[in-house]
Amino acid sequence: MADIQQDGRARRQQDIFDLNRIKLINTAVDVINEVGDIREVTLTQIAKEAGVSPATAYNHFPDRMEDVFSAIVHSKMDVAANMGATLADNSLSVVDKLKQIPVTYAENLISLGYTGKVLIIQMFNLVNVNKWLDQDPVQAITALLSNSEEYQDRADEIAVNMATAFRGAMFEYALNIGDHELFNRYSEEFFLKTSENLVENILKQY
Repeated sequence: MADIQQDGRARRQQDIFDLNRIKLINTAVDVINEVGDIREVTLTQIAKEAGVSPATAYNHFPDRMEDVFSAIVHSKMDVAANMGATLADNSLSVVDKLKQIPVTYAENLISLGYTGKVLIIQMFNLVNVNKWLDQDPVQAITALLSNSEEYQDRADEIAVNMATAFRGAMFEYALNIGDHELFNRYSEEFFLKTSENLVENILKQY
């Protein structure tokens, strides 16, 4: 009986932990977008807006904003993990499946608003400390191309070129912050259109 009660308490504590984490992640996105300048955002501020104690926030994110960025990436940007149904859909061609990868990444980033651009800018640091996505999109792209008779012999090369092209578009989009005439052309529409055309433009070279 005592073991059952202990297990029940442990489950409730885990549920509270998980709910607080989700609340903190969602609040972080809202606060970052509302403030509009990542230099002015702190974990203590996010905790206050989320209605939890700073101690709770630091328990979830001991490395502060670095861990917040990583949590948002894993929660909102893990496209490869969330596209299982699409990638396994036998009614779709390999090319159609490939097209969905950059488009889905772009749509997710755009939906995050200013926070999406912050994540792109933080990517170098997060990759360096192993806090970016666990699976590189190159792996998913290579796996798809390996199932295509037309492209399987050069699957690795094509996958790297697609990922490189998307990252270029992604960083261009992130540069469009504020009213800088040089980067104003890299709008949400431009980023999404580039992502939609990316796969066909790369495959034309092969």
